[in-house]
Amino acid sequence: MQKIIISTALSLSLFGLTACTSEPARLQQGPDAEVTKDGLVKVEHSKLGLSYARPNVDWRNYTKLYFEPVQVTNDHPDGYKPPRIDKRADGLNATYELPQEALDKMAAQFQITVKDVFNSEQPFELVDKVGPNTLVIQAAVTDIRLSAPLESSRRSFNSMGTTYTESSGSMMLLAVVKDGATGEVLAKAADRGQAFDQWRQNTQVFNWGDVKTVYRRWANDFKNALMEAGAQ
Repeated sequence: MQKIIISTALSLSLFGLTACTSEPARLQQGPDAEVTKDGLVKVEHSKLGLSYARPNVDWRNYTKLYFEPVQVTNDHPDGYKPPRIDKRADGLNATYELPQEALDKMAAQFQITVKDVFNSEQPFELVDKVGPNTLVIQAAVTDIRLSAPLESSRRSFNSMGTTYTESSGSMMLLAVVKDGATGEVLAKAADRGQAFDQWRQNTQVFNWGDVKTVYRRWANDFKNALMEAGAQ
């Protein structure tokens, strides 16, 4: 999969055809509409942080979905400064960077969630190769920001202490949707996902549950957006 690069800090509801407000999502109109260099127009009232879509696409033509293997990385935008680690409280080995094993597990879970959401009861068929009437989805999970050092790296992990945080953290999903036959980019989007905003014990088990929750929300948002787009 080619590297996905979006210069601005951009959920898998992708082109934002469902709205986060009472107003319906729509492409910007008029001479002041924001258009990318590849001809995508900004979506107003999107539930995403930022989303763009190509005008005049007949989404009813697409009945199959091909998800490329998702990229999950510890990358952060330029200028990002990780939280300060208190070596006295957190320990000398405390870190906010996920090991490759954890990144691989997150990538595998993404595919599992997609297959669970787009099951046989849904109007879209998941395929394992690109062909006609197929949308190709390229996704990357990046800029993962934990609210506490990894549980296994904390001093409290070995001393049976506990750590409480207001959330498990957040992560950014970047997504590009292409036409399977031509490779034309139809939509781009990005959003920062966070499962809960409440104080609780910060553990690997709870944090992994939050990852699954965010993934499922992204996948369901994408499914609902496709269904709404096809109905228009």
